[in-house]
Amino acid sequence: MYRRTKILAVAVTAAVALVALPAMAADDDGAAARERPEREYPPAWIDESAGELRSRIGERAAIAEERISEARRLTDEQKDEALANLSNALDAIAAVDDPAEIVGTAISRRQLQRIEWRGIRSGTTPNLDEHIARDLAGDTRRFDHLTTIVGWAASAGENIVDVGALLDEASASLDAAVGTGTVEERHDAVHIARAWMTQAHVVLMGG
Repeated sequence: MYRRTKILAVAVTAAVALVALPAMAADDDGAAARERPEREYPPAWIDESAGELRSRIGERAAIAEERISEARRLTDEQKDEALANLSNALDAIAAVDDPAEIVGTAISRRQLQRIEWRGIRSGTTPNLDEHIARDLAGDTRRFDHLTTIVGWAASAGENIVDVGALLDEASASLDAAVGTGTVEERHDAVHIARAWMTQAHVVLMGG
């Protein structure tokens, strides 16, 4: 789990800027995303390559790192921990290759940082397992709904091969979310599944 530290708001804001991809703002508790995934995963990123996404993330990472390093209100220890969290997020993003995985991981780490910061401000310990279970339940319902629609399309004679492949990826990610991975890995898996489902929906609708 992210190392808890009393990082000031300026540091958190800077670190979170890394994964704040344009038009991809997630609300803090994820409720809107569970109801309307397009609010969190608008389809514009689907037309971008992994290289283009990594380039934008790299630009934001450089800005975030500079802001943290130059923050006057932070101690050296707070700066080190903020930079470590930023580095961990970058490592996780670097470990995946597909645009859906990149976007899902980026948004996942951004949300984890927000949750962590809320816990620090309120003096409480976030129940991340409960958070993941809630997201997983919502995304499982979404997956079942999409699968039903794809079945109808197939019965109507539509070619759903590409959509089916994307849903297979989403299914594998949902399975990983209930596995034995770390909190970060399971949280990432939920968000990656959501990105795959967004892509499947766009392809299904002919976008």
